[in-house]
Amino acid sequence: MKKYVADIKKVLLSQLQGYRSLFSLLTRERESLVDFNEQAVEQLSKEKDTLILKLRLLEDERIRLVKRLTNEIYLRSPELKEQITGSSTPADFNLAKLAELTADNEFMEIRASLKSLLQSLDELNSFNRVLIDRSLSYVRNNLNLLNSLGSAQLKKDKTGMFLTREA
Repeated sequence: MKKYVADIKKVLLSQLQGYRSLFSLLTRERESLVDFNEQAVEQLSKEKDTLILKLRLLEDERIRLVKRLTNEIYLRSPELKEQITGSSTPADFNLAKLAELTADNEFMEIRASLKSLLQSLDELNSFNRVLIDRSLSYVRNNLNLLNSLGSAQLKKDKTGMFLTREA
């Protein structure tokens, strides 16, 4: 049981570090969006995709370890079954229950850090979404303006070519 608890803690700390890295990437993305630096945004997007994949793998590992831990607990002491989950089937239980079960308050500290960091990530991501929406609106408006000028010019001259450069 102690091995599972130590492994769960290690995965949680890795997740916490990963979410801190994601926060840093989102902060840099916000700066790049404000500066209209599309190359930096593209590079940060690739880095975010890679980091999110790693975080998903860590989450899968955490779930696997928690299931193994709950199965071991159920095999060792069936009376804890009802106390932990309120049912007779194994289920993922939260960090508060894990801290209570193991008498390890570090799980509560990790829980508080994760909760705070995830809230900050949500706020930062929402802000970046607004910046992206505004940037898209700006580009669309300019494109509409150019299209209207281009079509008016083409109607007037009816000769020549209208060239565009695509990204």
